[in-house]
Amino acid sequence: MSNPAPRAAAESGAINNRGLVARFWEIARPERPVYLFSFVLMFLTSATDLARPLVLKWGLEQIEADNVVALQSAAWLFLLVVLIDYGSRSGFSYLISVSFLRTINRLRSVVFRHVIHMKMAFFDRRPVGSLMTRTINDCESLAETLRAGIATILVDAVSVVVYLGVLISLDWHLSTTLLLAAPVVWLVVRWCGHRLRNKYLEVRKALAESNGWMAEGIGGVEILQLFRQEAFSGKAYRGINRKYRQATITSNFYDALLYSFIEAVAGLVTAAVLVVGFNMRFGLLEISTMIVYLDVVNRLFTPIRELSNKYATIQQALAALQRIFELTETDDTIQQGDAQLQGDRLEVAFEKVSFRYGADAPLVLKNIDFALSPGQVFALVGQTGSGKSTIGKLLTRAYDGYDGHVRVGGQELRHLDVHSLRRHIAVVHQDVELFPGSLRENITMFDPSINDEKVMWAVRLVKAEHMVQQLNGGLDYEVREDGGNLSSGQMQLIVFARALAHDAPIVLMDEATASVDSVTEAWIQQAIQQIFKHKTVLIVAHRLSTIAAADRILVLRQGEIIEQGTHEALQEIPDGYYATLVESSKLNKHEPSVFV
Repeated sequence: MSNPAPRAAAESGAINNRGLVARFWEIARPERPVYLFSFVLMFLTSATDLARPLVLKWGLEQIEADNVVALQSAAWLFLLVVLIDYGSRSGFSYLISVSFLRTINRLRSVVFRHVIHMKMAFFDRRPVGSLMTRTINDCESLAETLRAGIATILVDAVSVVVYLGVLISLDWHLSTTLLLAAPVVWLVVRWCGHRLRNKYLEVRKALAESNGWMAEGIGGVEILQLFRQEAFSGKAYRGINRKYRQATITSNFYDALLYSFIEAVAGLVTAAVLVVGFNMRFGLLEISTMIVYLDVVNRLFTPIRELSNKYATIQQALAALQRIFELTETDDTIQQGDAQLQGDRLEVAFEKVSFRYGADAPLVLKNIDFALSPGQVFALVGQTGSGKSTIGKLLTRAYDGYDGHVRVGGQELRHLDVHSLRRHIAVVHQDVELFPGSLRENITMFDPSINDEKVMWAVRLVKAEHMVQQLNGGLDYEVREDGGNLSSGQMQLIVFARALAHDAPIVLMDEATASVDSVTEAWIQQAIQQIFKHKTVLIVAHRLSTIAAADRILVLRQGEIIEQGTHEALQEIPDGYYATLVESSKLNKHEPSVFV
């Protein structure tokens, strides 16, 4: 590779670093006064570091002059300087640590709020474990490096400048010995720093991959065990961890190399100062000056050693910041308008709608065209992959990028505010999502406008009142993560009650009764029949009992509507697709479930 390329990369990296720090400083806006006060304490700490060798030099001069009174004053002054140094250093460390923790908590909240606003296509492309790493591990890594290193890095940097100033003031000729080593140190630090940054990025990426694999493995542990693939999964995980281990070992190597180099330079410089001071300039320096000079040289390399040690910390923090801000800069939200949806009776219309999940993916929907009026119940049926659930996902704007028009209440979805749209749609999915918290909170979804009376109305409507009464605490019953202490049927009823409690004019049911028995399903359908008369209802279902009750049935195959009509009318179509499937199910002597 030619020389200009690395220089360009380095310059780009430098600009990148400044940008990362600037963005972090913007997030830290509320803590800025505390940061600034901490910096005042930092400079006070540096000032006491400067004063200590000067007071020591003055005290040594009083010993040579045999001035006891002045020596006592120097001793008391030295004690005062030490106390001020202790107070300012402790105050700086405490305030800067607290400020960093508050800033990191705010940064973590920014990342989480950004991620949960992404559209579903964003999550399709990223494993949950990888997002968890960005939100938790990268932020925690940044917090640890800031707590461990940044609080002292600034003090060390200022101390180096201060000590150099003291050495030059004591004897600038002798100080040239130190300055000769500066270019070599700078070059080695740059060389190691570039490699450390790259390796820490590899570490963060490998950790994200490792967490992603672990999250998916634990989430699907039942399937792994049933298919006896524990050994294969464990072997694959070891391979992923091997990359993380190798990147970590290499980063530790460069970190140790840099620290050892600084130690060697410190020894060589001290030896050089001794040679120059006692041989070339013997007799020209006072003994007190020489003692203080050597003391300051020793002090100088203490913060330099710390800086070299913390340089890896800086690179680790910058690598974590880079990955965090790469995520927050990802704009994968639904493009929306600002129109507000209003009304209690809303029609839904799909006009020549086509859709694919990716630019290179096949069409999932092809020229879908139907209109659904308030008070009507439409059922979508078809085999797996026919596009049934995709229609619901477009209606709720879980996905974007369709061709044609989707209108709700006469307004194009693209022009509507997403939150306004979703307030008017109640959704019941087959895949139930419950959250840790009370039963009440899982039904209201933390909406304070839904009181207990409304909650119990919805619970009674789905025939779940007896179930709630049996639970310890009733509505205060604590639901575990993913509803681990409830049966599938109980969870489905809770989600059904959740949808009804929000009382939206449009109801979308995607295999909503798949986890309840036929008797309970019949109760639910009978109970909500009167409510459906005033709502716009779209049902994705495969049970004949649900399908037959619909006002209109849309039969999909390979993304197209091939038949539509009532249950009776569709069965009258000679050699019709719907009629054939229903007849086939009757011959098998079970309730039709072929529309999956």
